[in-house]
Amino acid sequence: MNNITGLIKGVKNVGASGWDSLKTIATFLNYLMHPSMVVKALWEYTLAYSFWICSIIAVLSVVFYAIGFKKCAKFIPGSLAVYALIKMIGSAF
Repeated sequence: MNNITGLIKGVKNVGASGWDSLKTIATFLNYLMHPSMVVKALWEYTLAYSFWICSIIAVLSVVFYAIGFKKCAKFIPGSLAVYALIKMIGSAF
């Protein structure tokens, strides 16, 4: 990692486009060397959108149940349980 940092510091005065390109490459290499950062970013995305996804699944399940698809009734408490599980795991971190 020190070689990458040294390279970036050495080429910092190349120009705005060169500097931006090197920052992008450095960010990519940082994510490549630390996969936990990718998992953390995906988990934050999951936490942000889990409410809407689980709500849409529950509402569609209610609609399908009302239409006559009786097997869709199990998705209503299932989506609520999945949402609660995601929030519980998210609050632990």
